[in-house]
Amino acid sequence: MNAKRLIRPISFAAYFIAAFLLFFFLRLPYDRIKTRIESEVRQRTSLDLSIGRISPRVVNRFRLTDVSLSNRSGQVLLESPSLTASISMLNLLRGVVALDLDAKAYGGELLASAKIGRNQRQFELHASDLDLARYSLFSATGINLGGKLGGSFDMTGDSGALKAQVKGMTSRGLTIKGFPVPDLDFDRCWLDANIRGGRLSLKKLELEGKELNINCGGDIALGDRGGMNLLFRLKPSERLNHEQAGILSLFKTRDADGFYQFGLGGTLSEPALRL
Repeated sequence: MNAKRLIRPISFAAYFIAAFLLFFFLRLPYDRIKTRIESEVRQRTSLDLSIGRISPRVVNRFRLTDVSLSNRSGQVLLESPSLTASISMLNLLRGVVALDLDAKAYGGELLASAKIGRNQRQFELHASDLDLARYSLFSATGINLGGKLGGSFDMTGDSGALKAQVKGMTSRGLTIKGFPVPDLDFDRCWLDANIRGGRLSLKKLELEGKELNINCGGDIALGDRGGMNLLFRLKPSERLNHEQAGILSLFKTRDADGFYQFGLGGTLSEPALRL
């Protein structure tokens, strides 16, 4: 009997709480929130964020449309026509910002989650079926690549791991230091790297194709002025070896397995080739 008496007032209370929350989120000044988010990103990072519109879905879910992230020189790093964001209210009460993102991008999907608190910083990213040919930064810099990219990236504090794979990768009309590179097709490409203290270490970078196989190892200090020390190994097919004999003759080292070797030093903004 006592339980039945409680049901009615609890139902009314739940209804009014739900109605209040719905009214509250519908009445939020989303234009001002959008402007504030864009301003915070610009002030706290070296990036510019542009959001077309923010609209509510449920209490803790929001949709962002026409999202664009670019650097200060105007190069677009990421575009998404539609992005759904979810914020954990329970974590907010504990002083932790926990955010989940689900974005459509370049014909594929990006899933990201971040958790930032006083003593923790975690970030995860998962990508699937991203079409490299639709990535505007490549075409803007004269790089014509194709293929479908998938992989994951996770970061805790200053340590992280990156794994990626590209299926059906193609390269067209590429030039390096003024030298034209023949059009290439790779069946599969793998990347496996660790990040620690601002330095990326390549555990595995392999490109496997019928005409050319490429391996690379080494490390890179992240940032435009960060130094790098990479060793590349190239194994061309007999046809490519014959057609590109002039260029391949520049490489001084060739191992017993038929791989030409060269190093890459300098910085990311000013790489230096070591033959």
